[in-house]
Amino acid sequence: VGFTEQEVKNLCSEYQIDFSKMKLWYDGYSFPNAKSIYNPNSVMKALRNDDFDSYWTQTSAAESLMEYISLDYDGLSKTIAELIGGIEVEVDTSGFSNDLVTFREKDDVLTLLIHLGYLAYDKETEKVHIPNEEIKMEFRNIVEDNEKYSGVYNLISKSYDLLNDIWS
Repeated sequence: VGFTEQEVKNLCSEYQIDFSKMKLWYDGYSFPNAKSIYNPNSVMKALRNDDFDSYWTQTSAAESLMEYISLDYDGLSKTIAELIGGIEVEVDTSGFSNDLVTFREKDDVLTLLIHLGYLAYDKETEKVHIPNEEIKMEFRNIVEDNEKYSGVYNLISKSYDLLNDIWS
């Protein structure tokens, strides 16, 4: 369930909002018959507030993200850092138990994050990525506040600083 790209274009036109920013912030999910699907809650809040921000923090799913990424199976913290950095990561979704409590390895956690909408999955490459800026912001906020990720967060911050220096 979500808005199609054409529906979001129409809404952006009606509200006089920059569509390219909307796409950057809230696009990222795709299905075989729909190339771009947008989170309707986030799109509508961005339109009504005239502000591109993360609206997932106001949902119960956001609270569970910290719990799941804190498990750190098989180097999950390194994988989360790679995802925040924009790297696609391979995942084996076949062993997932389809519940919220049975985790044996990193791939189980990543598969759950796909189901919760925090990661987008490419069936052809069997890789996941963070779908958009809204979700990336959620990951950054959770990593920043998590002691297990303090070293990872410092590396991410330094990487952004370096990138900004290069652009300057």
